[in-house]
Amino acid sequence: MRTRKSTLWEFTCATLAWAALALPGFVAAQQPQAASPQPRPDGARTEEARTAVKSRAPAVPDVEVLDQDGRKLRFYSDLVQGRTVAINFIFTTCTTICPPLTANFAKVQKNMREKGEAGVRLISVSVDPENDTPERLKKYAELFHAGPGWTFVTGRRGDLEQIWKAFNIYLSSKQDHPPTVAVGNDVTHVWNYASGLTSAAKLGAVIEATLKGEESGGSATASGEKTPSRDSR
Repeated sequence: MRTRKSTLWEFTCATLAWAALALPGFVAAQQPQAASPQPRPDGARTEEARTAVKSRAPAVPDVEVLDQDGRKLRFYSDLVQGRTVAINFIFTTCTTICPPLTANFAKVQKNMREKGEAGVRLISVSVDPENDTPERLKKYAELFHAGPGWTFVTGRRGDLEQIWKAFNIYLSSKQDHPPTVAVGNDVTHVWNYASGLTSAAKLGAVIEATLKGEESGGSATASGEKTPSRDSR
């Protein structure tokens, strides 16, 4: 028959055994845990990706293109080589970003003329070559009062795709094209990038810096952010 003393002894032993097992976990739970690395905000990753893409130096292809007058030209040899250029990407039936992009180029050309700066060639490259014939491009150029030194370009899709890819213009459809403006000085091999939706004054500042062979401190985006790029040609 179990005595009261033996029962009390068994209870005490059981209590001590439970404490020995539970106490380490309890203490560990009270210890401050090292902070696990937090994922970077999506915006930071997006900005890094944008910077990496924008910083790639373009290897400008010398493919055959047609200008708004129907003349056959070599894109690099006839339009870029030895010059300072500003290149944007449009299509004539676009009703969203293309009209403000083109109007901005028109303002930039007007401002440069007023300053007596004639050393920059503007180039608008179609992202809809099947529909953007030279005749359509000419009418579109006239709509925005494009002056001498501003070339509108179309051609075979396979050739234009090489130009798009050189400037990181990747299209799932023509409506998806970005408002990128690539500004390059082929003599000094300096390339800057800008959003074509920024103000004409900011875009003009990027062009002026590039014309002087300077990196603008980066690419002026619509929000004023900048990303430099230097061509390795």
